[in-house]
Amino acid sequence: MSHRLYQRLESTVLKISEQLAIRKYQPVTCNPNLRLYKYTQGQSFGRHFDDSNKIDLSGNASFSDVKDAQTEVTVLFYLSSCRGGATRFHLPHGKSNGKRKSGGGNAGVSFTPEEGAVLLHVHGDHCLEHEAEPVLEGVKYVLRTDIVYGITK
Repeated sequence: MSHRLYQRLESTVLKISEQLAIRKYQPVTCNPNLRLYKYTQGQSFGRHFDDSNKIDLSGNASFSDVKDAQTEVTVLFYLSSCRGGATRFHLPHGKSNGKRKSGGGNAGVSFTPEEGAVLLHVHGDHCLEHEAEPVLEGVKYVLRTDIVYGITK
């Protein structure tokens, strides 16, 4: 290989490496789709997984350099305290046929709602199965958003 061709190849590889090193998959904003949940006595939300969702940021000039934006983390702001109503995360039991298997029984970790508390958890492919247990007394208010990740320059 000639010295000149080697220099051009080396220069091209360095440029590509620099571009790849600069692009990062990182948090860029919160999901503009805010949700307010209200649970009264006896209400609950059964076992489920939170999915990742693609977010279109193309209409916002502030995010013109963001590509492949999608939600990755659930953010729950507890706006009130109540008795009961814990958010319970269930332990995984591996995978079956490439799909997540749900946890069994009530094993896991629970988070008791308390006014002013914030709970974050990963969702999408790495989400733990979870549920909102029944409210026993009072009213549980939760404000939800998601943290949006994207590839940036």
